[in-house]
Amino acid sequence: MPLKTLTRPLLAASLFCLPVLSAVARIGDTPQQMDGRILRPDVGRYFSPRGMNERELNQYQRDLPTTAFARYLPPDLREMVYWKSALRRQLSNDDGWRVHVYYWKDRSVLEAYRRVGQPLSEFETNALLTLNRGAQTWQKVEKDKATDTVIGYDYELGEDGLRAKVQGNWLLIYLTRFDKMLVERKKEQDAFDAADQERKRLEQQQKAPESIEGF
Repeated sequence: MPLKTLTRPLLAASLFCLPVLSAVARIGDTPQQMDGRILRPDVGRYFSPRGMNERELNQYQRDLPTTAFARYLPPDLREMVYWKSALRRQLSNDDGWRVHVYYWKDRSVLEAYRRVGQPLSEFETNALLTLNRGAQTWQKVEKDKATDTVIGYDYELGEDGLRAKVQGNWLLIYLTRFDKMLVERKKEQDAFDAADQERKRLEQQQKAPESIEGF
């Protein structure tokens, strides 16, 4: 049974009470701001998996950055996918980035950058982090020190600002408060799953005498 819609008006409002990180901040942008940045003839375009064969589509879906925590995402989260060229003033279809932007309440709360054509380099990672840091400094976080998270993170910007995670050729940058909301949704889902499992166990217990009758 899917997770019921969780209503958290105070938390939802607080997700967007962060100060603007800089004039070029990405997280917190509206769809119109993101479109204006990427949808230019020599920069990028919308991306769609339509036209992929079955094998390619299955691989695309398995590779989505949200697969591991999809069941905890808000039902009104909206995904937009872009292709951005890695070549200056040239729209390459082979060397670039597949950018998955997740909008909630009409603002981006999670952005996932998938390097295509070349491996994701530490220099590209650092450059993308710099675009989102404003006047603050990203801190590297050891994996065993990353707490209170569903998405996971390797970098942190401020106590309640942004988090970032490198996952293969993916770089995920997102609001810390969004991650913490997912933690609460996971707790509720886990409690619901445990109660459902106990209900099924009691049903099995009640049916056991009848099912073995006649042996």
